Amino acid sequence: MKPISFHRIFFSLLFLFIILQLSSQSLYEIKFSDKQKIQYSGFLVFFHETNAYMRIAYTNENVYNVVNVTYTMSNGVNSQGDKYSMLTGSNPIFITSKSTNRKYNPDYFIWFYDYTDKKWGQPYTTDDSLLNPDNYITVDSYLKLDPKTLTDEYLRRYFGNYESEYFSMKKMCGLTPEETNPVSTYKSSQLHFVLVANTLDPSIGTSCTVDETNLRNEFRQVSDALGTTFREYVVDGYSLSREKVLATLNALSPGSNDIVVFVYRGHGFRWKDQNDDWPRMDLRTSTYSAINDNSSMNLSEVYHSLNSKGARLNIILGDCCNSEINRSPVTGNNYLTFQVDNNSDLSKLRKLFMNSKGTILSAAAQKGEVSWASPQGGLYSISFLQALREEISYLSSGSSSWENVIAKTISMARLKSTTQFCSNCTLQNGIKYVSVINY
Repeated sequence: MKPISFHRIFFSLLFLFIILQLSSQSLYEIKFSDKQKIQYSGFLVFFHETNAYMRIAYTNENVYNVVNVTYTMSNGVNSQGDKYSMLTGSNPIFITSKSTNRKYNPDYFIWFYDYTDKKWGQPYTTDDSLLNPDNYITVDSYLKLDPKTLTDEYLRRYFGNYESEYFSMKKMCGLTPEETNPVSTYKSSQLHFVLVANTLDPSIGTSCTVDETNLRNEFRQVSDALGTTFREYVVDGYSLSREKVLATLNALSPGSNDIVVFVYRGHGFRWKDQNDDWPRMDLRTSTYSAINDNSSMNLSEVYHSLNSKGARLNIILGDCCNSEINRSPVTGNNYLTFQVDNNSDLSKLRKLFMNSKGTILSAAAQKGEVSWASPQGGLYSISFLQALREEISYLSSGSSSWENVIAKTISMARLKSTTQFCSNCTLQNGIKYVSVINY
């Protein structure tokens, strides 16, 4: 389709951008040229909409250059009704030697949605900060990379052999020996996964179902990777009730080296005279039923129940509102999504789940706030999976911890509820209690 000029007024119409297939990172190659016919090759590392960078390699005046550019993604609809997604570059830093007069103007990459073909077109690029469509150039190629097919020679085009990113990338691509998984150490450990979801609700049921599938798959894969026994307990559909949740919690009998994960995905609320900061879970299958203490449960009740059972690690998450009863905040449009892979550093995964002891309690919204849901899932649930996978990525720097995971979850969910990503959302800030030691 023909490019449309961007103006600041367009950005008042931004909607929510959601990554459908969540992962630790994805790798893309984008080749493009400028008006001077200089050819560029970009190696894009994409974690999520606010964490991405591109190594851009090019030759100019017989000098080979590599520059690192930080990227963020924004999405929206312009005044003519055209959907777009855009990567905006900033903070260019030369990786190769830099002369005093050498500069790099960060590039924009822009996708438009073709309503006729019902798909996203080939991206345009420009380094014009005014985004004049006369300066748009269609990229030469844009493709997803499989890390397992990349060679050391390929990586050296973009990374110096002294860089920590280079060694992390080699490890992710299988170019250095992977640590053997000590399965025998973890066979006696069990991962108990409890999911409570209001999948029948007419307003958020579809969103809850998506999260249910994603979360069940995620923790099963975590268990498989660690070599632990996976035990699953699901309360959803017509089985949703306080009695069923209590029975499930009472039946849990974890060992001293086990992990218990409890996730609630549904409506939440608080009583007007409630002093507890944590939301109550709405455990009705029909909104026509009475809402009272017998049809709901405070998330803190789950915390106290599980904390008394002696598991090594307890994780309790509530993706629900924490405001007045009968709020059903739903938003979100589908935008360009990156296809991504789960490339996780097993040693970081082990540290989080096998070398940690304590309890984590977190909810999507503070007192008086709602938590937002999209057709692709709740903002908090999506952000949790993004944060977890970013934390265990080969390319993540620093030491992995649950404090980081939960802090990132709350931060990313809050960002998704800003006007930058959601036109009709109010801010959700989230709450957390993390008491975990690593050994």
